[in-house]
Amino acid sequence: MAKFVPLKFWVTIAVYLALGMLPLLEAGILWISAKVPALASLLADALTTRLLASLISGLLALFLVAQGWRIVWKLPYFGRKLSEVLFYDLNGTWTASLQSNFSIVEKMKDAANSTDTRFDVFDDAALPGLLERSFEVRIKQTWFRTDVEFLPNDTDPLLESKTISVEFFKAENGTKSMAWIFEAKNKRENGARLAVTDEQVYQGAASLKLNEDGRELKGEFWQNRSWHRGLNAAGLIRMKRKGD
Repeated sequence: MAKFVPLKFWVTIAVYLALGMLPLLEAGILWISAKVPALASLLADALTTRLLASLISGLLALFLVAQGWRIVWKLPYFGRKLSEVLFYDLNGTWTASLQSNFSIVEKMKDAANSTDTRFDVFDDAALPGLLERSFEVRIKQTWFRTDVEFLPNDTDPLLESKTISVEFFKAENGTKSMAWIFEAKNKRENGARLAVTDEQVYQGAASLKLNEDGRELKGEFWQNRSWHRGLNAAGLIRMKRKGD
């Protein structure tokens, strides 16, 4: 897979949009000046008309590329085709369900601290179920940047999370996916120390595949939380657009 939709692509699109709109805007300005006598003297100079048309076309192109793309993506037929060919609009609130292998890590730790308990990770029957957690996630997406933010809740120590990098990919068979690197910070209630198995700041990453209608992201995640103690966890993550 290759990096999907690089920045230079959208810069090129903006330039072509501006150049394509320029003749139409010049014709429109001349038409307005002919209909409005008060503007005729101001716009009589061809250079003034060209400069005004260039300014307007540049601002329109910038709007379409930087912010107005979401309007285009909502058009009934055209928007759906763009989502299929390029990528879906992921902006909004999502619900994330995580299944972590930390329950296995804890069982290994308990067995190591006990002379009576034995635990074999290669014995499938002895493996505990994955540790499940739920979060609300907010995604903010533009042409140039995507932020995936996990929001704090009442059951986890998460204080805040921020996106380090997000890249979109498209396979030859049309499958779309997202690579995401993040940093998270844990809170300390009333100054209390975090658990020995935890850290105040840690990083992680996820590789997520997007389903066909653009309303679900699913894949695997891993993190370096307490890696120096051999306690870093990994698992499965599934994010669904809220309301589905």
